[in-house]
Amino acid sequence: MNKSLTIPFVKAHGNGNDAIIFIKENCPSIIEDANFIKEVCKRKTGIGSDCIIVLSNVSNYDFKMDYYNSDGSWETFCANGARCAVQYLYQKNLIESRTQFLAGDGIHEAKIEKHKISLKIKSPQFISKKLKVKNYEGYLVDSGAIHFCIRVNNLEEIKDIEALGKNIRYSKEFMPKGVNVNFFEIINTDLIKVFTYEKGVEEMMLSCGSGSVASAFICSELIKIKDKINIINPGGKLMVSFNKEWSNVWLKGESEILFESELNINK
Repeated sequence: MNKSLTIPFVKAHGNGNDAIIFIKENCPSIIEDANFIKEVCKRKTGIGSDCIIVLSNVSNYDFKMDYYNSDGSWETFCANGARCAVQYLYQKNLIESRTQFLAGDGIHEAKIEKHKISLKIKSPQFISKKLKVKNYEGYLVDSGAIHFCIRVNNLEEIKDIEALGKNIRYSKEFMPKGVNVNFFEIINTDLIKVFTYEKGVEEMMLSCGSGSVASAFICSELIKIKDKINIINPGGKLMVSFNKEWSNVWLKGESEILFESELNINK
């Protein structure tokens, strides 16, 4: 006889970058199984999501966050997913308006600011000199996840940006792991547009927080921006603020808790 499992979950999004959130202590261990994650993230036959966020208890911090792409692969961090997690836990009175938590890339802080979540981000670092891949020049930046960031003159003029992003993501230069690909356009001295092809999700994203930070980091070097950059993603707006050394970096934006429900599966 099949055994039925009831799994509580939360659906949320940050700028259209959607996430399914599980509380580990309230769920069976299957929530971190790669095949389960693939199925539950499917748009037509599952709940549908870019990623899975698993929150759990941990010593010395308010919570621990594990992030999984929709293909079931574990990744170090998702900034938009983290902002959703912070908002949900705050709404449930499980954390204060300022919090500190542990993720795959290390320790993060977050704070609630007038219906927006500000998240402290790992200091971005260049991990390559300028590279030329598929006739596009860019830099590898680690901003909690690894991104290959490419400056373009006009994002709207790229005919099939998803195909291009996929082609670069799978290029031999980034094998075997592949890479997230960001295309950014500088609008003025404090405004940029960022489009992201994300590995593990394998499509263009409505928003990518760590990719936006990585692109902003490069822009600050190119046009000497001092302390903040506003970012337009297809799904909404973000703001990155930073000090001169980029040792104090915050990402701020809106997130929305869509609904809570339960998933019933037969095992």
